[in-house]
Amino acid sequence: MADLRGQIDILVSVARVDSGLNECRKEIARLPDEIARIDAQIEKLTGTEKAAADTIEDLAKERRTLEQNVEDQQTQIRKYKTQLMEVKTNREYTAMLHEIEHLEKEIDSKEERLLILMDEAEEKGGENKELFSMTSKEKSNLSAHKNQLEARLAELNEQRGKIEAERPKLLTEFDPHLKKRYDRIFAKFGDMAVTNMVHEICQGCFRRVPPQRSVEVRQNDQIISCEGCGRILVHYDA
Repeated sequence: MADLRGQIDILVSVARVDSGLNECRKEIARLPDEIARIDAQIEKLTGTEKAAADTIEDLAKERRTLEQNVEDQQTQIRKYKTQLMEVKTNREYTAMLHEIEHLEKEIDSKEERLLILMDEAEEKGGENKELFSMTSKEKSNLSAHKNQLEARLAELNEQRGKIEAERPKLLTEFDPHLKKRYDRIFAKFGDMAVTNMVHEICQGCFRRVPPQRSVEVRQNDQIISCEGCGRILVHYDA
């Protein structure tokens, strides 16, 4: 019985190690997806900022184009007015006056559009200032959270390494027959071959352990398998 008790003590130690290792692996598997979601959120905010900045730049480009057109047309008007002094017929004179009038109307239309563009740019600039303030804070918070997750991931990988180094030492202390049974169960599930019973629930398959069997498990003086999954059941305070 003393020898069996010793083996069960080892099983409890292994159950603790395997449980910790399993939790590490679950969180390690989960964190990269969470980090990727944060990256996607940051990328989306950056895209929003770029779209807002592009709108301002589009307005500025249109303004520069219109200003250049107005300048070109004003230059052309000055040329026409100079040429008016040189025309020889009334027909040419009238045609040139019509051309000047047409250019002046176009300039009026463009200058009206320029005023609208200036108002739009000013309004959009104010909106963007508020937007960038908000997105900057959000990106800062997301980056801080990402750094925390990356630090946690590094911590978990280090913790997993220590647990994985500890586990083989415990397994060497198993009785050969128990070790063979343990290896067979572990090969089947790939995570835990021995597990804790918490509140009469197997933590491997989460099936309720029958009342009499749960009493026996709590005594930790015999090898008992879960009727649901076949893992070896032990009991310890988590």
